[in-house]
Parts: sequence; structure tokens; C-alpha cells
Amino acid sequence: MTHSAKILVLTTEPLPLPGLPTTGAGMRAWGLGFGLRAAGFENVEMAFAADSVRGKTVESGVVAGVSTFERTELREFVAEKRPDAVVLQHWGLAQDLPELKCPLAIDLAGPHLLERRLWGSRDPQRDLAEKLGTLAKADFTVCSGVFQRHYFLPYLMQAGFDSVPGLCPVIPFSVSPDIPAPMPDRDTSAFLYSGFFLPWQDPERALRWTLEVLDEREKGKLVVVGGPHPSSDVSGGKYDDLVRLLDEHPRAERHGTMPFEKLLATMLSCGASIDLMPRNLERELAFPTRTIVQMWAGMPVIHNDYDELADPIARAKAGWTTDPEDKKSFQKIVRRLCGHGEDVASRGARAQDLVRERYTWDRTTGPLAAWCEDPRVRKDKRRPIVAAADLRTNSAPGKRRANAPESAPPPHAPPNRFQQILAPIAFLAAIPLGAALFLVFGLAEIARAIVAGPRRR
Repeated sequence: MTHSAKILVLTTEPLPLPGLPTTGAGMRAWGLGFGLRAAGFENVEMAFAADSVRGKTVESGVVAGVSTFERTELREFVAEKRPDAVVLQHWGLAQDLPELKCPLAIDLAGPHLLERRLWGSRDPQRDLAEKLGTLAKADFTVCSGVFQRHYFLPYLMQAGFDSVPGLCPVIPFSVSPDIPAPMPDRDTSAFLYSGFFLPWQDPERALRWTLEVLDEREKGKLVVVGGPHPSSDVSGGKYDDLVRLLDEHPRAERHGTMPFEKLLATMLSCGASIDLMPRNLERELAFPTRTIVQMWAGMPVIHNDYDELADPIARAKAGWTTDPEDKKSFQKIVRRLCGHGEDVASRGARAQDLVRERYTWDRTTGPLAAWCEDPRVRKDKRRPIVAAADLRTNSAPGKRRANAPESAPPPHAPPNRFQQILAPIAFLAAIPLGAALFLVFGLAEIARAIVAGPRRR
């Protein structure tokens, strides 16, 4: 069945076109767009912010219906496209989005507000105001996982949504149903880590533990694709020593972000994926993009034992799940894989079976496709329960840097120098005043006791 509605999918980060860096947001938008096409929507256009690839050649013509937009001209861009509905990948772009003449769906892929706090945002009031104000504009929302849905529901109700059972359905991160064929000459003793080093996404221990085993066995290599975020190292240099180790170690090979076609070739040439990180609030809620993509490419994953993907991976034997604090168990797995390529092959095949059964976009995009069949403005839209204007009190509005990653917190207002000078003066002035009040009240109490006279026993 085909549908004539024109759907416009927008994201801030590059779509996985030839020559462009691979990002989670771009991959997510790609999956939603192609999921809608697989559901019979013949007029789905996808667009991303031009500032995310400034200075790079964009070959948008290789895929029909793909373009870029300037944030400052987003109003004109949407007006020119004249969509029947807009699908916004993540809510952070909404500050640039004009008032729409069509219904709006927002994909809440990831706990963005929590990421801002872990990133170091010092203006949580404004962050919350921005989120609730954006959610209040939405007519429909989806998210990436069941764990995340429980996180988002209270925000949606604060933003004025009714607490109906089907609120914010889950569309897990999804990939193409065309599963790649494994390479027969893959290096099963090569381990891959792919992703950024972030305050909440810390692979350092697992990478160091891997290198210890490779040194001990005098075999294998560790391939790292990524590192500190290229536009803003919000870790404050936390990973400098790790980057130095990876750049100098004879069994390590580090690359920056790659175009998807090159990343896929790297995945197909390696054995297992290192996907183990310390537990924190963001990681507990995460539905990791890299994990699904690596399993799709036939890589078994050494994964955390606590997030939403842990149970499916363990049940399907699509890899290994382990406690990120358990060095002994982790290194035992790495040692075995260094000498048993058959484990990589068998569990990699099960990983692809798991993805084929549960995580391809022709199977997952149903909730969004059903809404897009007849997109409507949400009835009884109302202001957030906690008024955004109240939350913005004493918070400068400001805008995020154009080239900042989607999770970057807004810039902070400069400190008030007058307040900094006045505060210690006021404190010192309060000391004699406090002493005087103490003396007055003390004398008053003594006088009262004299007037009252001795108590009778």
C-alpha cells in the first residue's frame, strides 16, 4: 500500500552519505526516513544542517530526496518543501524551527537533558524550559527504547500531553534489511571500538584491558574509530593519556570519524566489538546505535550487562554481556577470542539473526508510519504545566554554537562582577550586626529574668 503524504525528516547532523562522517543522529534520521519509505510513503525527504559538514563536498544526489538546510533559513526551507508533516530527529533543533503550518512529530532518541547535565551545563532551568517548550509544540513523539520511554513520559505530561496508554511509542534504532555478507578473510583477533569519548561514554578501562591481553598474547590488534568529540572536547582533556597510548601502542590503530562506507568495511574486516563502559544514568537509558550497526555487520559484541540491549544479546548469544567492573571476566573473553575465530563467526551470525528479526527499519517504523498516514495537530494543546517563562527567570536565552554537537549545553551567561565584589563586603558587614543583635537579645533575656524573680519550688 502506498501513501501520498509528503513527509520531511530533519536532523542536525550529517546523513550517512559518501564522504561524510558517520554520526548517531544522522543514522537515526536515515533509519526513520527509509523506514517510512519501506512502509509505502513515496514522498519522504530527508535534510540535515549544512553547518555540520561545512567545507566538505555533499553528494546528496546519490540518494533521491536528500538535501541540506541553513539553520538561519529553516523557515524558508520548510515553506519551500510544503510538507504534510515534519519529523524532527531530536528536540534540540526545535529552537531553529519556525511555527509550522503542518503537524510535527519529534523523535526523542536519547536522554538529551541528562546528557547536558553530565556535559556540565550550569543552567538546568533554561535547559528544562527549552525542552518543555519544545515538547509542547509536538503533535506526536516516538523514542528509541522502553527504558527511555519511562524517562520521557513525565516530561511529556509536564509539557501538556495527556497520559494515554500509547503515548510515545518505541521505535528502536533500526538498520537496513539488506544484511551485509561476512568477509571470509576477516581478522578475528582484531577488536573494534567505535564512538566518541564523552563524560558519560567512557571506554577507557575496557580499551586498556584489551591492550593488556594483546600484549600478553603477542597477537591481535585494537582498532579505535573516534575519540574526543571533534567540535568540542567536553571531557576537558580527560582522555589525553588514552589518546596518546592509542597513537603510540604497536597493537593499537586509531582513526577519526569515518564515512559510513569506510566504517562498514572496517567492521567487516574485524572480529568482535568492544562495547563495555562504566555504569551511569545515561548509559542505563541508552539504546546504543553502534551496537545495532556492529551486530548488523556480523560483529559479536562484548557488551554491558545492564542496559536494554543486554538481555536480547545474552539470550540470542549475539555476543557476551558482562559487568563493566569485572576485569577478570572481560579479559577472559578477549583471551579466548584471540585464539578461537570460530566463536566470532558463530556469535556474529547470531548477531545478524537478532538484527534481522528485531531491528530492521521495515519491521520497526510502524508507529510513526501509522501517524504519518493521517498526521493531525494534537487536540487541546496547552502550555506546559511548569510554565517555560517561569523556568527561564534569570536565565539568558542564548543559542547553542552552530557547529556544536547536538548534546552540547547552551553557552553560559558571564558571571556578574558586581555581585562577586559585593558578596564578601556584605558578609563582613553582617558580622558586627549579628553581634549587636545577639547582645540586645541577651540583655533582654537577663532583664526578663530579673523582673520575673526566682521560681518557686
